[in-house]
Amino acid sequence: MWAAPPAKATEEEMNRVLAELTAELKRGSAYVLLFDLTRSAMPNAIQRQKLTAHMRENAQRIRRWVRGVGVVVPSAFARGVVTAIFWVAPPGVPHSIFATRADATKWAGSLVETAPHI
Repeated sequence: MWAAPPAKATEEEMNRVLAELTAELKRGSAYVLLFDLTRSAMPNAIQRQKLTAHMRENAQRIRRWVRGVGVVVPSAFARGVVTAIFWVAPPGVPHSIFATRADATKWAGSLVETAPHI
């Protein structure tokens, strides 16, 4: 599943993305989640807190249904920010940060058939 937030993520947009992620988790089907932040602004502090809270609140479902979380971030600085988010709230599943969509897609393909992380 690809998620590509817009260039300017408003609070409304962040809430929409989090609602979509929650709905996907509630579907009960395995998937690899790939965020493409190529054209997106980095989330502000409040948005990062919301994302971290989402990951904590949904940790059990994430371990059950998400085979991996990949993030495409071309900027080295932005990759550092994403790394910090994963340090604060590790997703509990394989995760990696990529400079290109091609690398993320290849990695995701290798995870599609993995066993659940229960």
